[in-house]
Parts: sequence; C-alpha cells; structure tokens
Amino acid sequence: MCDFTFPFTVSPDDLVRKVDKAISSIGGTFSGDTSAGEFALSTPVGKITGSYRTEGQTLQVHIGEKPFFVTCSQIEAQLKKALEGA
Repeated sequence: MCDFTFPFTVSPDDLVRKVDKAISSIGGTFSGDTSAGEFALSTPVGKITGSYRTEGQTLQVHIGEKPFFVTCSQIEAQLKKALEGA
C-alpha cells in the first residue's frame, strides 16, 4: 500500500527502542528486533498496520493497512517527524 525508506545514523538497537517507544506512547503495539518487525496503531479515523526491516543504516517501512482518508504522504511525514535524529 505505502512503502518508505529512511536513513538513520544511530545504532539499530537505539532505532528500534525509539520506534517502540514512539508507537507505544500513542497506544500502538510494536514487536520486532533490529532486523525486522511489525506495528499497529489506531487513529480516530481507523487502524494503521505495517512492517519494517533494516538494511545497514536504512529503515524500510511498509504500510499494509491504513484508513482510506489518510494518504501515504501524510504517513510518511509523521514517520519522518518521529524518526528525527535517528
């Protein structure tokens, strides 16, 4: 549905901790490790689910389910904001 690639400069361990904390802090679920994982969260307009994997210093995110009214570019902007400094 939506695919994004983000570079990061922290260690994969730090990145996973940051992503887990960000998703959990808004009531979502996160499972995974420094290689790959999945996440889900509910929004006022519907559920967002996705998966990720890391390759070197690159995070690849796939959004598998999203509300109809939420665009991929809106999700990408929020992910960029959440990953700032990573």
